[in-house]
Amino acid sequence: MKRWFLLLISIVLLLLGACSPAGSSMPELLPLVVTVTPEHSNAQPALVTPQASPTAAATFTPAIELSPTIEATSTPSGPAPSETPLPELVLPTEKANAPALTAWTGLPTYAGDSEPGRLFRLDYDPDVWAQTPGNFGDIVLAQRQIAYCIISPWSGRGLPADAQVGHEFRLVGTVPYDVNTVSVGGEVRFVAYVGGDQRLLTGFQVSFQDQKEQCLQEAETVLATLRSFAAQPTQTPSATP
Repeated sequence: MKRWFLLLISIVLLLLGACSPAGSSMPELLPLVVTVTPEHSNAQPALVTPQASPTAAATFTPAIELSPTIEATSTPSGPAPSETPLPELVLPTEKANAPALTAWTGLPTYAGDSEPGRLFRLDYDPDVWAQTPGNFGDIVLAQRQIAYCIISPWSGRGLPADAQVGHEFRLVGTVPYDVNTVSVGGEVRFVAYVGGDQRLLTGFQVSFQDQKEQCLQEAETVLATLRSFAAQPTQTPSATP
């Protein structure tokens, strides 16, 4: 029964297709075919942005740990070192049966203020003083009982830049002297004596380390004997017979 029914429907459909005008816009129907047209949506797909989890926050760890910045600072080097004392002079042995006084003679340190050809002379006790080369090659008088108590020639040069000098004009014995007390930082370093007679002007430096007053007293005993003399005495012409 079903076969006959299906055959009848097919014949009807074939007759309708033959009767339809040419170029008709009626779509061609295929038997027993169902066409499904998918729905088109105008909606755009939502973009889903992945969110980082709180526990997955990125952290930056430097590969090298930097040390803290070190600022350059000036380290105090402590108090300035004191001047190195000169070596103590090696004094010659006192001669046996030495005279009571021995002369120390030499050129004046202020030659321009002295008469040409004149020398100075100081008299000293060889039991107390010794004439010897100094640390700088000049001839000096060194005290035998007081270490570093020395009388040396002085011309007023070589003073320290920060030196303070006190002046005093006075007689040492009968010799007029300009006495210069040289201090550095409030400490007396040495005393210089500049004096002479009417024909000669010369200077002496008295240096010391300890026993300053005793050294100066002993030195002034020697400086009081200052006088000048001609290096080559002028011969007195003899009377013509």
